[in-house]
Amino acid sequence: MGKFCTSCGTALNEGAKFCAKCGANAFQSNESAQISTGTPEAAKSEQEIPKTMNSTKKNPPINRASDNAPQHSPMGAGKFIITYIRQSLTVLKNPKQMLPTALLGLVWLVLALLGSFGINPLPVRILSFLTFAQGGMFGGVFGAVGGILGKVAVAAFLNAAIVPLLQKKAPFSGIGGGIKGFFSGIAVKSITAVAPLLGGVGSSLLLYAFMNSNQSLQNSMVGIIAFVMLLQNLGRQGGFLWGLAFSAANSLSKGRTPSYIEVTRCISGMTLGFALGVALSAVRLRWCGWLGVLLLIAALIFVIVSKGKKEVAAA
Repeated sequence: MGKFCTSCGTALNEGAKFCAKCGANAFQSNESAQISTGTPEAAKSEQEIPKTMNSTKKNPPINRASDNAPQHSPMGAGKFIITYIRQSLTVLKNPKQMLPTALLGLVWLVLALLGSFGINPLPVRILSFLTFAQGGMFGGVFGAVGGILGKVAVAAFLNAAIVPLLQKKAPFSGIGGGIKGFFSGIAVKSITAVAPLLGGVGSSLLLYAFMNSNQSLQNSMVGIIAFVMLLQNLGRQGGFLWGLAFSAANSLSKGRTPSYIEVTRCISGMTLGFALGVALSAVRLRWCGWLGVLLLIAALIFVIVSKGKKEVAAA
């Protein structure tokens, strides 16, 4: 029997520990689904009911796991990240999936050795740009930590590109849908819709400044990669960033699950923010940090204003 998330009704992949859309605990979803559907024999008997006994109206199928089962709030952002890391470590059981990361690490080592000897011709600079090899080499401890985070993103991107090819699948599926979702997400028509968009732009500018501490064009590949990965998340409406956005919003709102359109606007804003960060690096303007802070403050102001309007309308 397939499992469904009790928070958002999304079908769960086999062996998944959490919902890829909203971050809800998959084990709770499975238990709730079993409670609501009863025994396997009962479920089987329901499937065997002749179609002639059904109503003549074509009612949509009922998702029992999401409609009748007790609703569980998505997990917090911290718990979501820990769960995701634990699930990601299962890749260690399959050494073949670690091959792209190992090769990338070897490339980083070779480029670092060439740089230490002053060997930096154009091919080396191009390869260094494409692999984010200089990430974490500037900005002290703060820049080193951000560079490590950026290299993790680059490694994840490389695995997402190569592993599907080894499995004879198309990599980066969902990019086309992500482009449509991006434009629909940035098309705001009310003050309420502006807040998650500005919040997404501001947070991604700060994250870009953290991973690319000197905000140089040489290290801007991490922003380009984040832009592509976010488009893919928008197209699939799932993945790490989608689940993280739901979990973070759940934590900030004290248990209130955000709507899909709010999360779409936030991720669309983040996509726009990384594109803006790369553009600023191209013109050598190191404004990402300050601009990110200003946009987050503006998003907070829009949240307060829209909340005030709702309270006045309710009164």
